[in-house]
Formats: sequence, structure tokens, C-alpha cells
Amino acid sequence: MKILAWNCRGLASHRAVRVLLEVQRRENLDVLFLSKTHLSKAKAENLKRKVGCEKFAIHESDGRSGGLLMLWKKEVVVRPVNISQYYIDVVMGEGEEWHLTGIYGDPYHKEQTWEALRELKDSMSTLPWLTMGDLNEIWYHHEKEGGRARSQRQLQDFQDALDDCGLSDMGYSGDIFTWHRGRIRERLDRGVINDQWRDMFPNAKIVNGEYLKSDHRPLSVRTEALQGQYQVNCVTKRFEAKWLKEETVQEVVQTA
Repeated sequence: MKILAWNCRGLASHRAVRVLLEVQRRENLDVLFLSKTHLSKAKAENLKRKVGCEKFAIHESDGRSGGLLMLWKKEVVVRPVNISQYYIDVVMGEGEEWHLTGIYGDPYHKEQTWEALRELKDSMSTLPWLTMGDLNEIWYHHEKEGGRARSQRQLQDFQDALDDCGLSDMGYSGDIFTWHRGRIRERLDRGVINDQWRDMFPNAKIVNGEYLKSDHRPLSVRTEALQGQYQVNCVTKRFEAKWLKEETVQEVVQTA
């Protein structure tokens, strides 16, 4: 399965729609999560047909701002569960179910986004969980170039929210920076997962795509490895970002 998350910065123009259709033609995506769509339900219905999807879930935009949209093909089993201004949360699959949450972090009210994420965690069952989208925050200082540095408190609030939800960074393939404006570049978009999702899809990968019409890169997740990419029973070694919080990390690195 291939899933896209993208802060597209509006889909009301013909040019924006053409770009999205080109992405779909090239990637053949099964699920698309789009933030800042600037779309009403009626316009989303029209877009759904154009991209070849069967159904959608939406949080309509407020005039020409905001808006979240998740679309999926008819072959994919999706059950919408929770929708708010911050996210669209659905349960994927039959039998072996898991949560997919497309998220948009409010850049002006970040703490409200983190509280909404915590409330979502408290309301859901203990299923594998993938959250992806534009969280509008960086995890570490090296994820930003140019402009005024974030305070450590801001970074800690973000890390604490993900820790409370049992979510860790999924990593990425491609350029580290997913957003740019002038000389400022930041990693604002990412995928985060719980341990159950990592165990369910051990070979899944997320790719930071190329800039298109937006100042955000689209993110795409492939839940299964490409044929022949991995050997059977291959164990993939990963670095866990949360290890950096361990008190003994300096000693371990020095010893190594």
C-alpha cells in the first residue's frame, strides 16, 4: 500500500489539481491525506473522481484557509473514526486493523495540537498506529537551517507529546528538510509510529519527495517492501531517536 501526506497549500486552482493528478499518475497512491486544501465538501467530491478514488473524509476549510482531506481507492478498506481541525483518523484494513492519522499541526497554537493528539490516543484502541503529515515543529535543532532558533522548551513540548502517545520518528529517505522559505529550511513534515505498527510493517519506509507547487515536500509511505528489496527473515537495524534521551547515551557513544 502507498500512502501520501502533503501540505498542498490549496487545491482550488486548476494548476494545483494538475500537480496532484500528476503525482497520482506517477505514484499510483492508495490513500491520500492533504492538508490546507481550501476545499468544501462539494469540491472535494469533484476532486475525488479526478484522482480515481472511491471515498473521502473531510474537515472543510474555513473560507480560503485550512481544510483537511483524506481520499482512498475502492480496493482499500477504510473506516473513518475521528475528524477534527487537527487530524483525520481512520482504521485501515480488515482482520489485522491499524490506525492511520493524517495530521496538521497548528503553527500558532501548537500546545492545542499536542493536546488533541493526546486525546486521540486516549480515545483509540491499542492498534498499530501511523501518524503522518505537517506537524509544524522540529524534533532537534539540526532539523532547522536559517532564521531564529527554536527554544529548547518548544522542542521538549513536541517530544513529550509524542512520548505520551507512544510514538517515535519513522525516519526518512531523501532530503532532511521538508519545508523552505527563502533561506530558512526545516523538517516540519514526518511520519511517527508506535511499536505495534513497526512490528506489523518492519520494512515500511517513508520518502520525502520533491517540491512541487507547495513549499512543503510530499511524504509517501510504502507499507510493503519492493519485491526483491529485502531477503526473507532479514533483520533491519534502526536507530531510535528516543535513545538520545537516555542518561547513559554519552558514555555509550564514547565507549563505542
